[in-house]
Amino acid sequence: MRQRQYGTQFVFTIMVAVPLAFTALAQSADELAQLIQQNIEDIQLQIRVAPTEAEENLERQKGQLDVLRSEAPDHPMLPSLEQRLGELDSEVAAARADQSGSAARDEQFVPLQAPAEARAQLRDVEVLQTRADREMMSGRPDEAEQYLSEAQGLIDAIEGEYGDQMPPGYAPLIVAKERLAALRDQLDRPRAD
Repeated sequence: MRQRQYGTQFVFTIMVAVPLAFTALAQSADELAQLIQQNIEDIQLQIRVAPTEAEENLERQKGQLDVLRSEAPDHPMLPSLEQRLGELDSEVAAARADQSGSAARDEQFVPLQAPAEARAQLRDVEVLQTRADREMMSGRPDEAEQYLSEAQGLIDAIEGEYGDQMPPGYAPLIVAKERLAALRDQLDRPRAD
């Protein structure tokens, strides 16, 4: 496992170092300075949407700036690029802090799908609701009420057991609750008349 980890680190180092070296060799100092300037503009936009990636790109640009500094220490754009990268450093740090704060306020783990058991139980709720609907159509409101009560109990059990494991606004659960409410209204309507 360690060999694999060291191998991955070596490959990553090669992937980062080699392009930087080739960039320095393949470009003049002016081209490199312009490239850094363009990347700074990209980072400015990226900070708002993806601060983590912006931080990684900023570190790359610092490496590019070091290359420029060593190749052309008197380059006229060097002071302004250094100043702008320093400002971006502060902006990225603020965005990351804001991201951490909002992550602490919000749930960090958002499930993408409900657990299989919850999905199976929601199918059972659908079956119970369909049976209740049929009983209402057949003029048997007491049997329909029994099926609706079972469906309500199952929905309550699903929410109690799997509520924190379901994605926010999980559509099948919302549909089941709305259908249950509609069936109850339909069942209560003839009794009120």
